[in-house]
Amino acid sequence: MKLKKKTLYNILMIAAIAVIAALAVFFAGRHLGWFDKPAPEGEATAITATVQKGLSNLTRGGIASEITGETRLRKGDTVSVTSGYVSAKVGGCSLMLSQGAKLEILSAKPEDMQMRLVTGEAFCQAGDAAVTLHYGAHSTKLRSAVLVCTVRTGSETLYVLGGSVSDGSNTFDAGKTGSYVGTELSVQDLDLKALSSFALECILDSQEDMVCHADEVKSVLDSRNATSEPTQPEADTSTDTTPEPDSSAKPDETPKPAEKPTYSCTIEIRCDTILSNRQDLRPGLDVYVPDSGTILPTTTVTFTEGETVFDVLKRICDARGIQIEYSYTPMYGSYYVEGINNLYEFDCGQQSGWMYKVNGWFPNYGCSSYKLEAGDTIVWAYTCKGLGTDVGAPDFMG
Repeated sequence: MKLKKKTLYNILMIAAIAVIAALAVFFAGRHLGWFDKPAPEGEATAITATVQKGLSNLTRGGIASEITGETRLRKGDTVSVTSGYVSAKVGGCSLMLSQGAKLEILSAKPEDMQMRLVTGEAFCQAGDAAVTLHYGAHSTKLRSAVLVCTVRTGSETLYVLGGSVSDGSNTFDAGKTGSYVGTELSVQDLDLKALSSFALECILDSQEDMVCHADEVKSVLDSRNATSEPTQPEADTSTDTTPEPDSSAKPDETPKPAEKPTYSCTIEIRCDTILSNRQDLRPGLDVYVPDSGTILPTTTVTFTEGETVFDVLKRICDARGIQIEYSYTPMYGSYYVEGINNLYEFDCGQQSGWMYKVNGWFPNYGCSSYKLEAGDTIVWAYTCKGLGTDVGAPDFMG
């Protein structure tokens, strides 16, 4: 009798384990889309995401998993690009998502496909079938258009490269840029220098007809990729170094214009706040965080009158081989620093990103608007929490 009970108990245990395993396979398969029905032959209604480079995650039903290969998306799914870039197809619209971008699928119905760019940047090429793109508090139906959409904290921008798009109240034709800051809208002519390197590379890879030419795009990229010599500290100017006139110069020789005087400042780039917030750092980005938290130690550089914090930052990053990504915000007439050393906004929490201070003060305007003076000390710091309070900024919310 005891043997029969033990046998029955073992059978029940095995059955329970089998059921648990089957349920695990079912829920995992449902999450990963193993049971999704393929789109009918000849219909391009499936929504997909494919990692082209780097690492990206799919969040479905509150569960996050890494995207591998081509992944079928459905309503409620969110694609987050941790590093590299991801291509996505939503109906008749093809997108390329940059590092740090987050895309949410709002509707997967063939007759009403909708998506939201939550944050980051997307290069969009829309076909004949309309797809609704939401960005910030705005939305537009994409049809037969090429554009770049960027969403940042408090601002959204559309760079229209081909066709035209409308937000319901305003229409932006090819060659125009629409920038929203809150409820205010600014419309300007498209400036290629305002686009990120990611967007420019997408333009070069595209076969669509656009208002810009490949040579113009290459010229902007080449100017960004050119490496300059390291900036040297200012020489001692305690003595008069004005050169004497060259008496041997021929009378018909045109004298060279006098060089602008140079001044010196210091610059430092830090991300040490990440060291105590590693649990919030996107997977795979720890390789970009030095053990000391210092990307660039305090370094003396020279500049000329009229140069800005942005000018010095870009020059020293180019000289030292430090990755930098930036774009132009027409509404403010200023460059926005998106990433330094492959660390971007929101990479270490929802309040994270780059801030700068000069002589201990955190300016409330863009770095390309701050003109330097001799002896200024610049610090670029990565904030993780408190909207900058963790790097010394005032508590604006308090």
